[in-house]
Amino acid sequence: MTAKDPSTGKVWYRGKREYFEVGLDIQGRMRYGAWQIKEILDLSLPPRLSRPERFLFTLPPDTREVEVGVTLYYCLKDHQCIPVRQTVKRLRYPRL
Repeated sequence: MTAKDPSTGKVWYRGKREYFEVGLDIQGRMRYGAWQIKEILDLSLPPRLSRPERFLFTLPPDTREVEVGVTLYYCLKDHQCIPVRQTVKRLRYPRL
């Protein structure tokens, strides 16, 4: 997720969420031992289900417009990432 100034392109905030199979990292190496897996939350993203995410950040006080973009990637082993979906929205704030 990226929030930036649409006129200058300056990035104000960048956030990232990663989902992976429990026990393995993105390179396919063991991340946790079998005794640890039972004590952690499920970090995978189930197929055909959506998962809401929330990113909290502050913008400069004089901000009137911001462009927020979100890209979902599916990463295979060895850092091969394929963009699955991308959404960009421009938000405008009224002057007070």
